Amino acid sequence: MESSRLQLDQELQPIPALLHSYSSGEPFHSCITCDSALLANGSQYLVEKAIRNYPEAGVQDVIFEYAMCLTCAQQLREELSADSKVNIENYFAEHVNLEARRKALLSLPDPMKLDNWLSHCLVTGKAREDCTEYQIFGQCFGPDLHFGYMPYMLSGEAMDEIQELISPHTREILDDFMDTHFGLPPELRALLQDRLVLV
Repeated sequence: MESSRLQLDQELQPIPALLHSYSSGEPFHSCITCDSALLANGSQYLVEKAIRNYPEAGVQDVIFEYAMCLTCAQQLREELSADSKVNIENYFAEHVNLEARRKALLSLPDPMKLDNWLSHCLVTGKAREDCTEYQIFGQCFGPDLHFGYMPYMLSGEAMDEIQELISPHTREILDDFMDTHFGLPPELRALLQDRLVLV
């Protein structure tokens, strides 16, 4: 479902550093799957980053990150089982009103302050600084971040609940995606087996 248009001049802004590539420090420039250029005007794509906090050391680490054009994201989504897609859609429908959230955030004095959109888990309401692990999601148009239903943050707890909703077939598809694009060694593969790529 596409978000309704609200205050067009307040829906786009240059991609903030939090959604840049950790490895390069710059905006993602190509699709992880097809390698198409993303920063040209009109290119639509998703950014996903999984982050782990180490509060005792006061640091955090990016577990994985990528950008994917909407065409490739749709193709990947079509490979998932129908039951998994329905289960995930129902989960979000049950736990959050995306339209109401978006309207509330866009009504704030600083509607495009990214921290307001990512400060708490979309599902559980848990504060980002209290999460051991979390994933952030954004939809971009060329060099700009779009403030639609994304950006949002999901806590590790929410990701664990979503993981329980997917079929073995979908798990295999997503595991293959991780293996293909991140080449994880066995020890990291085990660590990430419950972390999902959401498309």
